[in-house]
Amino acid sequence: MTEERGCAGREVPRQGGLRVVQRKGSTKLYLCGTVRIGAKSQRIRESTGLDADQPGAAAAAETLRIKRESELLQRFVYKRLPDASFEDVAGEFLRVRDPDRGSVRMVREFIAAFGRVPIADLDRHELEAYFTRRCKNVQPATRKRLEGLLGALLAYAAKAGYLYAVPYWPRVRVRQNTLNAAMKRFYPGEVELLIDCAAEHLKPLLAVLYATGARVGQVVHLQRAHFTFCGDYGRVFFPKTKNGHCYLRPLHPYAVEKLRQWLSQHRRGDRYPEMFLNAHGRPYPALDGCGGHIRHAFAAARRRCVRAMRALGYHERALVMAQATPHWLRHNFANTLRQDLGLDAKAIALAGMWRNPAVVERYYIADVPVDLDQVVTSLPLGTRLGAIPSGQAKAVQAGWTALGARLTQGADGRLEVCPAQQAGLDWR
Repeated sequence: MTEERGCAGREVPRQGGLRVVQRKGSTKLYLCGTVRIGAKSQRIRESTGLDADQPGAAAAAETLRIKRESELLQRFVYKRLPDASFEDVAGEFLRVRDPDRGSVRMVREFIAAFGRVPIADLDRHELEAYFTRRCKNVQPATRKRLEGLLGALLAYAAKAGYLYAVPYWPRVRVRQNTLNAAMKRFYPGEVELLIDCAAEHLKPLLAVLYATGARVGQVVHLQRAHFTFCGDYGRVFFPKTKNGHCYLRPLHPYAVEKLRQWLSQHRRGDRYPEMFLNAHGRPYPALDGCGGHIRHAFAAARRRCVRAMRALGYHERALVMAQATPHWLRHNFANTLRQDLGLDAKAIALAGMWRNPAVVERYYIADVPVDLDQVVTSLPLGTRLGAIPSGQAKAVQAGWTALGARLTQGADGRLEVCPAQQAGLDWR
């Protein structure tokens, strides 16, 4: 047995293809080396997680080395997969991919369901039984997201060598809506009335939502240091958004005014770093995966706004306001930029902090194309008999009447009723 220095660490005896080494500047033991079997080879640089100074660490590391070489032998020679549990592979998936909070929560549900089951033993029946049980009372879109995330996890396992192929199971197909179910846009003055009817602690928060199109979860935990004021000039910094990016966005003078009133007049003698406080004068709690921070306060403001609109005579718009939610302000922001300023989906996504302009086009913009608008509005609708100019006689396609006759164009340009026999028509 020969002595050699492994991976810039201390000298250790050579042991086959893999060696147990301690790297310079580290107290951990590592597996280092290249395993070659025939024409196949694989380089290994892995940590054992064992401290070199811990009693029995050398023997435990040697056991891990033998097990790792055995796994490689099984894969190269006998085409067998390593005996990895679903929990271990899912933990590795979370470390490598670093998904968002919602995806992490779903992966933890998968771990609770499958646990220590070897990932290579998962088949169609187990996966289909899990989704049937888990998605019994959820929307198809939720099931589609769960299936997509589990498919990504299994695809990662197959790429990493824990699976031969991703097992098949029948997945749901959800048809995407191309337009919104409702025109979620407010008329000028309606949001201002809603803010006036809101409680004092809710007014500045709604003003920021109205002026930036941000989500509620992005705004409720903003701190005073995230805002910059200089006269009517205002800026707000969003350090955390749903897509994982940070943004710096301008503030409308209306929102700046509401924020100044909140800071100067309404019980802001506290020392909380947060900009917005709840009805009890404390920062909003952290609600992971929920959007109910201002649910009850917004509902009270909405009821008062509906009563005020009915008192002013806007009964039809009051019915629309009664259905509004805080997220409607985000829809309103996108629709206002499109219909009033004519911005395209890419510009709206940049202004409203959307990562994908296709999402804006599909879910947030409720507008017709410009060319279609011009074509439809130019149709000769509302024209009465005898009002068509003579120059358009050939372009008129007259329709059939209930008496078996046909409308024809007269010499003076007026429409006349002509019997079917005189029109030269065959009624067989």
